[in-house]
Amino acid sequence: MRLVTAVLPTAGFEQVREALRTLGIPGVTVSTVYAQGVLPPRYEVYRGVRWRVDLLPAVRMDIVAADADADDIVRVIAVAGGGGSVWVQRVEEVVRIRTGERGGAAL
Repeated sequence: MRLVTAVLPTAGFEQVREALRTLGIPGVTVSTVYAQGVLPPRYEVYRGVRWRVDLLPAVRMDIVAADADADDIVRVIAVAGGGGSVWVQRVEEVVRIRTGERGGAAL
């Protein structure tokens, strides 16, 4: 099993979510995060004080999937996401707490 994690601009989240649904991936954990990207920082003025803004709001998606599905998930996120980062990690075990199922059956 694999854990696919993506940090995306908020604008690309809905497109990725729809594309994953089309792929048949129902389970996604979503978090709002702040990320520092490769773009140079921007500056804003608040109450007359100039602030450097280098952490921007983003969406983090975590998906636990079978090994065979991980490459397809990464491809879908890369095409639909419009930027951001994706990484993949091995998962030793998954347990569905409600039913006690383990491994692939818990996905």
